Amino acid sequence: MNRKIYIYYLFILAAIIGFIATIQLKSNIAYQGIITIPKLLDLQNEISNVEMENKQLMGSISEQAMRLVEYKVSVENTGSVYGTMQNELEKARNYANYYAVQGPGIIMTLNDSQQELAEGEDIAWYLIHDIDILEIVNELRVAGAEAISINGERVTATTSIRCGGPTIIIDGKRHAAPFIIKAIGDPKALEASALAPDSYIELYMEYTGIQVEIQKVEKLIINGYNGRDKIKYQRKAEGGESK
Repeated sequence: MNRKIYIYYLFILAAIIGFIATIQLKSNIAYQGIITIPKLLDLQNEISNVEMENKQLMGSISEQAMRLVEYKVSVENTGSVYGTMQNELEKARNYANYYAVQGPGIIMTLNDSQQELAEGEDIAWYLIHDIDILEIVNELRVAGAEAISINGERVTATTSIRCGGPTIIIDGKRHAAPFIIKAIGDPKALEASALAPDSYIELYMEYTGIQVEIQKVEKLIINGYNGRDKIKYQRKAEGGESK
């Protein structure tokens, strides 16, 4: 065999072996027999996941580096990082729904049905229930609502909405119809989502005559959350979720 061809094939074989060894090292998986195509695909997926995690970590490092720069500038200008940290706290409280916010959005007013009951019909079908409020809130969130309130109660990640007989209990407070839901976001998108042919209002509420009125507004104010802090047990975890 020609020496050049022999060296060429040897180089190709070495490259293949090196590629397989690299994959195994990156995935931290010991060699167990012949490597099949499914195994290679699994390894490729694991490598992609690791690369994505590294990318997220790099983004976090960049964010923390920018924060350190802000601290340094604050110290140089004022001799303290208190002002910068105070601004960060304000942002955090805003994202946590503790402050009143304003912006364009919609005001949705829901009232019990005024239809006359036929003989044998259950009046419960014609009243607004907790599930109705929950479904509408979820649809508004999907449509891009950035802040939501129900009868003045700010909706947060921990807000509880449950049935209380003829009333609805929101974070421990009883509310009766009419229910006024305010949502900040793109008014057109929020209204279109609420009135879409496959929306909860169209499929379930209009059938029983539940009264729904939607008003688009350019400036809407939603109060901040003023209840008790319900976060008692969770703490910041070191590392990701254990498998």
